Amino acid sequence: MHFSIDRKYFYDKLSVVSRAISVFSPIPALSGICIQVEEDQIVLTGSDSNISIRSTILKGELNQLQIESTGSIVVESKYLLEIVRKLDCAIIDMEQIDHSLVRLSSINGQFQLNSIRAQEYPSIDFSKPDHQFTLKGEQLKQIVSQTSFACSDKDQRPVLTGVNFHTKDNSLYCSATDSYRLARKVIALENVEDFNITIPAKSLNEVTRSISEDDSDVLIYVDHKKAQFVFDKTIIQTRLIDGTFPDVERIIPTQYVANMEVSSSELTSVIDRTNFIRNEKIHLVKMECTPEICRIKTNSVEIGNSDEILTDCTYTGEDLTLSCNGTFMLDALRALNAQTVKLEFSGYLKPIRISNPEDSSIIMIVVPIRSYD
Repeated sequence: MHFSIDRKYFYDKLSVVSRAISVFSPIPALSGICIQVEEDQIVLTGSDSNISIRSTILKGELNQLQIESTGSIVVESKYLLEIVRKLDCAIIDMEQIDHSLVRLSSINGQFQLNSIRAQEYPSIDFSKPDHQFTLKGEQLKQIVSQTSFACSDKDQRPVLTGVNFHTKDNSLYCSATDSYRLARKVIALENVEDFNITIPAKSLNEVTRSISEDDSDVLIYVDHKKAQFVFDKTIIQTRLIDGTFPDVERIIPTQYVANMEVSSSELTSVIDRTNFIRNEKIHLVKMECTPEICRIKTNSVEIGNSDEILTDCTYTGEDLTLSCNGTFMLDALRALNAQTVKLEFSGYLKPIRISNPEDSSIIMIVVPIRSYD
């Protein structure tokens, strides 16, 4: 195995693949990047057995790739990235010296790295799943940013640590919940077959980190075992989370006793200013709402209290006083990214629906907390 390539291009491709690699892998080979050099291309693979990334480098692109001989080897990811990043050269030369040693060279010097035989790298099945649909890269990024924050970070209920994707009536419903809040994004699709899967939030975040800034298409393949995201000659494949995702439809209110339209920036600022006033590490905010005035209050015996009036706000309906997790409210408001938000109240201790009046595709639900003050 022997080739030369543009150093920056090579580093960018290695960086994408390395995102699948865990430093705590129990299998030594999975701490490395598998490099397969063929006659007209190089295939890079990284995996932690749950998420796998394969990226292909073709000859003839703007990468100055020159292949002298073919072969394959596995090189420790963190050391390879460190060397390629820090070498002061435009073109890097990589050569396999024997079965367990590679040499990386520039015009100024060289490094030799111990490696692992490619035969020791686990076989990864990158065959395409049955169902396919396409999203714009920016669209997929929006889905993940507007939902994944609501996933649970605890492993007691693994299915809540992912985003549920399911199709119905040519619409894709993307939902995330930790049982105290819900974020849902709906995308219209054409001629898509029905499926219902839950993809780990960690995997989705790695996908969005790898997608380039342009609005190119991302091909998505799914079945009952795995999901693949294909773009820019790269495949990101992830296992799915087993288990039945909860029926979130039942927690979305359909009737309301009051609603509020308020400046998103004002409500965000008011809640954010009280972030340090916490009870047992929970940022609890109380909303006292009447058609005449809406107040946001916090109180902590150890720290102090706050009381602010919302000025750019319209409230109609019943008088309400309820408390909720301020962190959850802030997450929802920031994910909506709207100038004005609408809060719809279904009653005391009942879910609050938060939405952008100008974008019906996304809704947030926050469940109030019982307060005894």
